Amino acid sequence: MNKLDKPCASCPWRREARATDIPNFDMALAKNLSATCPDGKGMGPDFGASVFACHQSKPGDEFACAGWLATVGHCHPRVRLAVSLKRLDAAALEPGKDWPALHDNYQQVLDKLRATGAAE
Repeated sequence: MNKLDKPCASCPWRREARATDIPNFDMALAKNLSATCPDGKGMGPDFGASVFACHQSKPGDEFACAGWLATVGHCHPRVRLAVSLKRLDAAALEPGKDWPALHDNYQQVLDKLRATGAAE
């Protein structure tokens, strides 16, 4: 499973990143990414759920968002499988010591995106 070593400058999981920092930001797409994260009760996602791709990856060649992996990636069944098969280092599931502050969950990310100029 490919990923960056740390969240990119415009990663939505970074507390200081704004919707306007994300190239080609689309609120509808952001809402759809909820399916890649646990719900408000901490349940999910389903095994068949897609992985939260980094917005810097290219269509057809997506790679996982480092901020998502470090925050809620451990909840995703396919991520856990990748770790067990040694296709992903378990260290990717925790923020590095020099990382920026990250949101605790995806609802916080969505709330911030709405508040920072995201058009619905």
